[in-house]
Amino acid sequence: MSKPRKSLLVGLLLLVSVCNAEEERIGLVLSGGGARGVAHVGVIQALEEMQIPVHAIAGTSMGALVGGLYATGISAAELREIVSQMDWEEAFLDRPDRADLPVIRKQDDYDYPVKIHFTMKGGKLGFPLGVVQGQRATLLIKDLMVQAETIKDFDELFIPFRSVASDIETGEPYVFSEGDIVLAMRTSMSLPAIFAPVEHDGRLLVDGGIANNLPVDVARTMGVDKLIVVDIGTPMATRDEITSVLAVTGQMINMLTRRNTEVQLQNLGDNDLLVTPDMQGVGTLDFDKYQDAYDRGYAAAIELTGQLDALSVGDKEWAAYVASRPERTASEPLVGFIEVENNSVISDELVLARVRQQIGQLLDRDQLAEDIGAIYALDYFESVDYEVVTMDGGTGLLLKLVEKTWGTDNLKFGLNLVNDMDGDSQFNIGVSYRQKGLNRLGAEWAMRAQLGNTILLDTSFYQPIDIKSRFFVIPYIGYTDYDVFGLGPEQATDTPVGSWRVRRGRMELEGGVNLFRNSQLRLGVFRALGDYRVGIGTEDLGESDFDEGGVSATYAYDSLDSAFFPTRGGFLYADYDRNLTGFGSDEDFDSWELQLLGAMSFGASKANTVILSGRTAQTIHASAEPQNFNLLGGLFNMSGFAQNQLSGRQLLFGMVQYQRRLTGQSFIPLSAPVYAGISLEQGNLWASRSDIAFDDLRGAGSIYLAVDSPIGPIYFAYGRAGGSVQSIYLSLGWPFYNQNNFRR
Repeated sequence: MSKPRKSLLVGLLLLVSVCNAEEERIGLVLSGGGARGVAHVGVIQALEEMQIPVHAIAGTSMGALVGGLYATGISAAELREIVSQMDWEEAFLDRPDRADLPVIRKQDDYDYPVKIHFTMKGGKLGFPLGVVQGQRATLLIKDLMVQAETIKDFDELFIPFRSVASDIETGEPYVFSEGDIVLAMRTSMSLPAIFAPVEHDGRLLVDGGIANNLPVDVARTMGVDKLIVVDIGTPMATRDEITSVLAVTGQMINMLTRRNTEVQLQNLGDNDLLVTPDMQGVGTLDFDKYQDAYDRGYAAAIELTGQLDALSVGDKEWAAYVASRPERTASEPLVGFIEVENNSVISDELVLARVRQQIGQLLDRDQLAEDIGAIYALDYFESVDYEVVTMDGGTGLLLKLVEKTWGTDNLKFGLNLVNDMDGDSQFNIGVSYRQKGLNRLGAEWAMRAQLGNTILLDTSFYQPIDIKSRFFVIPYIGYTDYDVFGLGPEQATDTPVGSWRVRRGRMELEGGVNLFRNSQLRLGVFRALGDYRVGIGTEDLGESDFDEGGVSATYAYDSLDSAFFPTRGGFLYADYDRNLTGFGSDEDFDSWELQLLGAMSFGASKANTVILSGRTAQTIHASAEPQNFNLLGGLFNMSGFAQNQLSGRQLLFGMVQYQRRLTGQSFIPLSAPVYAGISLEQGNLWASRSDIAFDDLRGAGSIYLAVDSPIGPIYFAYGRAGGSVQSIYLSLGWPFYNQNNFRR
């Protein structure tokens, strides 16, 4: 063969080889598996190091999240940074940060400290379809997918992409190939019983793992020649590992996912490659082990280097592939309009009043995220989302609000139990109900009823009078019936001399202003009637009726991150009543109360917390009658004494606590963390202001274990005051703030 003809043949063979290489398309299949899915990122990192381009991606659940991000053109290094910085705990929490809740929502916490409450709609109980609605998860994904927010056809992404969900009605897989990519990724991750299902296209969709956890067949339809399949599915638990209801539920889900995964594995061809990282010890919710999961995925891909090398491209081709990734710009659209899509009774104007984005200005996503959080914190909506849209040639924002389908009215049952293990106990059981959204300004009606040592019945109506809910009026009517013990300075004795039962009915009309997000000021007028009667077995203490009336002022500030086990923030409650004979009072006198609390955490995990708190109350120029006494005693209120054992018109109390969280963070919202702590306390009561002296302060303290349970804080504690007064407490509820501390 002549040299020219030989050269021509070699050239033709090279051309055919190049054409075949260009035509060979690689599909990447990423399975579901929760936290184990971070291994996908390690696999992708190894593929990039081997210079293996990906031409199509199909993913389920966590595989859909990782795959969707990679499909937009994010590099493996960027993807690794995202998963390492992701606040996974936040993604599993729908409730806004407590510090950002409106004051009226924070006040609900102090009615009954239970995490579990019921919702009502049309007079019937309603239940959400998941513990987590996915509000935060959706916004987190949206922030990551900004570059692709205008792409509706998933084939137009840098890498064509498919996300797989499951139709919970039919059990069939549902494949997203177009539409809202954030919705597609979020829906594929809707783990049953944890994340709520998503309504879309006339279907109710849940986690894709139920129907197709390893979507080999989906990737096969995307015009690829070879598949790289990554299976990180959770293995079946052994009998010894199935020890709870959650474990049984998890096993049932694993049965479904493993079964359909095995079916898909049978569809692998001879040219396909299967990557199975060893994920032993990494659970579905072990997001704190993300580095371990990443390393295992990377190692599993590296072990297959010999087989994967055949899919590599040369330096020039790889450089061209990388260069073709879309540029990730930081430019934001100019907002020409803001529209609201809202199916609730709350007015669009009320929603827009909480959006600070200015028309004609560039979109400020960080500010918008805060505003969406404020709207969601109103507690009317199942989801609050936004979309950048184009209408009539202009670009703007569409706010999409979906009212809670299970109802917005709240029904709570509560228990309060204090037992000092010495035969003295107090027990209360109650219910509170709040009906919300009574008009387009967000009026609310609230009611409480309680039986036990403290009898309580009250109702109020909260009516905002402007769309920003700055100003409001509250008419209130209530009745209380409680014990006052005759032990303290008013009787000048340290031995019990009996008790009274104080009964009071009070009506009040208040007007107020919400100052920023954490504080509220109220001014009002009130009228009250009551009496006190001696308790059983009590003699010679006297009985009488009383009238009260006058003006009141209340200021509340609350930025605590948790009402009962705070790690940061502050609390202040100040209440002042001026009783005047001109308003029907028996006498002119002043009474006021101030409660303070501040929390600060330290340590790498913020598990150590110091809490400073105090309370003072004074009744000035009032008669020495039990309705004018302030109460002290009990756990965290002079620990060692029985609950509210001491009484007097002047009160001073301070406490410092050290508290340590003993259990780790959980990604399940209804966890029950355990704490251990110690308190050092000082306080006392006096009959008159002139008697108050710091030298008279008594010392007290406690050591305790506590559980932040779904039915409220539970304490087991030992308290001691002075040299001889001591008690062992079992307490359900938060002892420092109870309904006897608050005037109403």
